[in-house]
Amino acid sequence: MRVPLTQLEVVGLRPRLDDALAALQELRLAEVVTLVDPGEPAPDLADLIDRTEAVIALVDQPTTGPVLSDTVLRTTLDRLEPQVAKLLADEEELRGEAESLPRSIEALDPLQPLVPELGRLNDRQLANLGLASMALVLDDPDLRIVPELIRQLAELLGRGHLMVTSAATPGSPVGCLLVLRRGDLPKVGALLGTERIVEVGVPAAYAGKSLRATVEAMRERLAVLPGERQRVRAQLAATIKPVAGSLHATLATLRARAERAVAATQADLSSRTFVLRLWVPTKQTARVEQALADRLGRAVAVERLDTGAQAEDQPVLLRNRAGWQPFQQLVGLLSWPARGDLDPTGLTALALPLFFGIMVGDVVYGAILIAAGWWLRSHRARKSTLGEAGRVMLLGGAWTVLFGVLYGEALGSLGHSIGLPALWFYRGGPTALQPLLLFALAIGLAHVVLGLVLGVWTAARGHQHRHLASKVGTLLVLAGLFGLAGVAAAGFPAAVMSPAVAALVVGVVVACVSQGALGLLLGPLDLLGALGNVLSYLRLAAVGLASTYLAEVANQLGARGPLLLGVLVAALFHALNLALAAFSPTIQALRLHYVEFFGQFYEGGGRLFAPLGGFRCPRPRARARHCAALPRHQLTRSDPGRVICLKGHHHGTRIDCSRRRSRGRPVRTRHRLCPGADRGRGHGRGGGEA
Repeated sequence: MRVPLTQLEVVGLRPRLDDALAALQELRLAEVVTLVDPGEPAPDLADLIDRTEAVIALVDQPTTGPVLSDTVLRTTLDRLEPQVAKLLADEEELRGEAESLPRSIEALDPLQPLVPELGRLNDRQLANLGLASMALVLDDPDLRIVPELIRQLAELLGRGHLMVTSAATPGSPVGCLLVLRRGDLPKVGALLGTERIVEVGVPAAYAGKSLRATVEAMRERLAVLPGERQRVRAQLAATIKPVAGSLHATLATLRARAERAVAATQADLSSRTFVLRLWVPTKQTARVEQALADRLGRAVAVERLDTGAQAEDQPVLLRNRAGWQPFQQLVGLLSWPARGDLDPTGLTALALPLFFGIMVGDVVYGAILIAAGWWLRSHRARKSTLGEAGRVMLLGGAWTVLFGVLYGEALGSLGHSIGLPALWFYRGGPTALQPLLLFALAIGLAHVVLGLVLGVWTAARGHQHRHLASKVGTLLVLAGLFGLAGVAAAGFPAAVMSPAVAALVVGVVVACVSQGALGLLLGPLDLLGALGNVLSYLRLAAVGLASTYLAEVANQLGARGPLLLGVLVAALFHALNLALAAFSPTIQALRLHYVEFFGQFYEGGGRLFAPLGGFRCPRPRARARHCAALPRHQLTRSDPGRVICLKGHHHGTRIDCSRRRSRGRPVRTRHRLCPGADRGRGHGRGGGEA
């Protein structure tokens, strides 16, 4: 239900403005009305908030502690940030290495059995033979770049080289081992350079090793990386936790100060006084007045304003039962009630689970939904999104069990086949279609008529005469059509015919007149739209039948094969049906409620009541990641764009993707193996070189 609000005007001495705002913050009952354009928190204050949030976000459940002054806070952050940034960079480097090493090993390992003798020779032994080896790990998703590289190496080196590649699979890295004369290294380097492949130094751990030793070293490194990452995380927590409590308490104070600073810019100020206008729940006005009087004494005066019809900017405050809270959020998902609108939360809480149960209607499915909802409610915080979803699942599951009993369905036709009685009718039966369609139409007619009645009441209360006439005309037309259909098909007395025709004619005339000059065109269109809204509820029957027949298919498939296989197949199809039942009926129920029902009376477009004390202050700049306030030059990532390279001078190679990154990862770009020819694309993977 909507909570009535009253507007207060607070006048006081300007030096006491912050005291007045602090008192209102403690109450959390007053929203400040904007009298002048609101400003922003002071840049220094906003910067402190950003920096403190960035550090606190790195620890879990910070404790409480003393509030720090601005000077002490800056000193603390200046000391912490370089240490935190270094540890974050170390952790990010280790993370990149942990991601890249498996791909490098996957590409290099298949090369060992291809050339086992060369795989055991290190760089010094190759140099004594006048040879050098170069191992490349390349991404070649189109399987085009490696053949072109082989062709160009053959043109450049003739028969004075050996090129061995691992099995090429689309989407996987390709390992290449190149053995060549040592004197040809500059030529190969120049060729790779034309592909924007640049040389980089290799880690000492892999330098000078044979191919086999390199792969073994990478595996050993991969095994110790989790421990190193855990050590860095422990160091990060140990660095922040001693001051986390103080930072947490200080951050709350900073946010409160920032909120008061923004609220102060919304007041009307003179050289000596301030004027604040507040929206306050009507039943709490005396409490707000008393709190201001206790804090400021005679330095403030409070007056209740008679806003009347001029309060176009009035926010909306909703207060519903605890069980209706998730449905209140569903109302807000569409739009919050505007001034003069009804609060449709209660109707939503009744209709949505009902529609869900009509469509699914299965005892076993409903029991599973109830169990899942109970688990979410018991294992998640009650106010969390999953906890609220559990409440909705409980209600939907209860209606599903009820209609499952009415339909006689348990795992679809299984309940009907084992003798579960249908208290109403079985949807899979040969005579079920007509009553099911009539039931869906009856639900639609009742729901749309309820919406029209609410629309009549809303229009009458808001003195919207055209809307009132339009809703009344639509009601008369629907009543007339219902009477005619009853006489034609349902055995209504013949005496109903004349009143039904009269209602139909009067309704059409009233609906056309309510549309003004274009009534002859818009009136019939509006009436057809209302009739289409009623027919739209046939989806309740259609979705329900689809669920029933899919469950029957699952049972028939399960009965055709061996027992164990049949149970597995039936369980798979029933799980699919249940998953579809959890989403499709929910979407259809929301659609009927938002479009067909809300469209008859609900305007929307309101905004929620936002009292002081919520610390919702605007930011002068948007925060990026949780480490946005830390020094950027210290947050270096490991280079994920490297290509493993083994060659005589212990250099590695990588595709230069430094200018085309996304979230720290290399972006696939097209590279050309020869001028003017597009030969595919590829970039290197791997975090180390050898």
